[in-house]
Amino acid sequence: VFVCADDDRVDLLKALITGPPGTPYASGCFLFDIFFPADYPASPPLFQFLTTGQGTVRMNPNLYNNGKVCLSLLGTWSGTQNEMWNPNRSTVLSVLISIVAMIFVSDPYFNEPGYEVTRGTPAGTERSKLYNQTIREATIRHAMIGNLRDENNEPFFRDVIRHHFSVKREAVLREVRQWAAE
Repeated sequence: VFVCADDDRVDLLKALITGPPGTPYASGCFLFDIFFPADYPASPPLFQFLTTGQGTVRMNPNLYNNGKVCLSLLGTWSGTQNEMWNPNRSTVLSVLISIVAMIFVSDPYFNEPGYEVTRGTPAGTERSKLYNQTIREATIRHAMIGNLRDENNEPFFRDVIRHHFSVKREAVLREVRQWAAE
């Protein structure tokens, strides 16, 4: 996870999360804008997901193509009291960790409400596999190639993205070849 501040906007942060290994997001670079409302930390920050292929791709049941990040910690999804924003203990870091741990997972299909009950069934396994194929393709197209082509016009992380793919070049190529073989 990389975070940078905007010198001109104290109410705005930018974040880049690289997809974890073993997931259909592996090695992709996923971009977010983070806005702080006037009453922060009484209210949670507002997260906007930017790696949407110009609004054409929903990367996860929790990451909408319009940029909405659906997470109880942000108040964009219902949850238990312990899962909701608490100004005394919740932080931007806790939101970023939640995104990595709960959204960028190996089987994101099951993040869709009601689909969890199909986990471990032949139908659920097949649907999850097909969903992952779609997400892998979107990761390659938008979170890898799109970022390298700077389609997101992201000056804050341009050097980080280029360095990431330079350092991880061989691992990314192996991962993409494996995805293609599957």
